[in-house]
Amino acid sequence: MGDPTEKPKELAAEAERGRSARTPALAISGVALAILALFLAIGGIALAVYLLA
Repeated sequence: MGDPTEKPKELAAEAERGRSARTPALAISGVALAILALFLAIGGIALAVYLLA
């Protein structure tokens, strides 16, 4: 069993090089995760404001 942090580092390096067929999928999934995190944070804040008001 290898180092668990090795795979993300490999994927990040692969996306940075941009020469793989998987690069667009890696970039889109990264953006989608960031948007999802932002959406969940805003939704959580809105829900808290609604419940506390």
